[in-house]
Amino acid sequence: MTVAGAGFCLARIGAISGATDAREAFDQVIIPAVTKTVQQSPTQEGGDVAWNTSYQLSALVEMLTATRDSRYAALIVKLGDWIARARDDQQQLRDAFRDQILPAWSSTNYSAGKRYTWAVHTGMIAAPLAQFAALVRRDARLELKWGAAAGRLLQTATAAVAVHDTDYREGPGSDEGHLYSHYLQQAVPLNMQNALARAWLAIDDATGTPAHRHRIARLARFLKHRLRPTADGAYVWAYWPPLEGAADSFEDISHAAINVDFMVLCQEHGIVFTREDLLRLEKTLLNRVLCAGDQISNTVGGGEKFNDYRSSVLLWGRLGRHVPAVHERLKQFSQSSSLSHADPAWLLGFAYLSLPPSAN
Repeated sequence: MTVAGAGFCLARIGAISGATDAREAFDQVIIPAVTKTVQQSPTQEGGDVAWNTSYQLSALVEMLTATRDSRYAALIVKLGDWIARARDDQQQLRDAFRDQILPAWSSTNYSAGKRYTWAVHTGMIAAPLAQFAALVRRDARLELKWGAAAGRLLQTATAAVAVHDTDYREGPGSDEGHLYSHYLQQAVPLNMQNALARAWLAIDDATGTPAHRHRIARLARFLKHRLRPTADGAYVWAYWPPLEGAADSFEDISHAAINVDFMVLCQEHGIVFTREDLLRLEKTLLNRVLCAGDQISNTVGGGEKFNDYRSSVLLWGRLGRHVPAVHERLKQFSQSSSLSHADPAWLLGFAYLSLPPSAN
């Protein structure tokens, strides 16, 4: 489950032609991409929505955050309503493991051909829907025009994440929590649970309540306790650490981008992670992942294998809001002529790099 290989074209390189030309290039791709998507029948594969369409939606939400350009709001609503029509309850698709028709997006791609609703898919799709609602409710001008649509999309996100209420488990540590998979019959990898946690966080932002704060904080501690500090001041971690004990493997940088984004969002909300943690992630990226000559390590640990997830490094872009060296290095990398533009990571990477720097 990674963005590698999914695709449509983004012909951007910001600083080469200037910010205006970069925005025009973004628009020239995102507008026809959304138009093409919403003209199609809703898919019956939630994995396709999660690992492709959700990147279009997330990119639009981040660009709306950065620019307040209402053209992006119109595209978000079009795409969000199409995504809502792709839910299982709209297509009468039954989750084989829960034996229910659910208001979420199941898939047969990763569960031996049987239909299953993965928490990671729900999180990837629901988070930008709720982020849009949170943004609209903080902006009186956007609220006036898009408030009703934002409320509708927030309801879609809220109903979807509720599907996974019974997936949550306390522990194993006294201050930790994790997610359980009915298909895997065990705890899920880090990125899967933190994708859902990002959606919880966005829903709480939109509703102005801490309804999910307890679970978010416990998943954040679960993650933090499994980060391994290194001698060079970085963090490394495994894709799927055990509930108990240490792990000595390394997560690939594509799935790791979800965990990095979750850590940054937690820091921005004052949950578990601190600026010191972000500075350790800076060292992970600049010392171990994004190497000289634009060689991109396959994993957060660095090593001898490179470039299988090359453009996914741009999905670490929210970290650049807080660490100027990260922003500049990723911006420089984004201008590499060797990069393929046929990758959804380009859209979201461009949007992350367009966000204003953090005040803290």
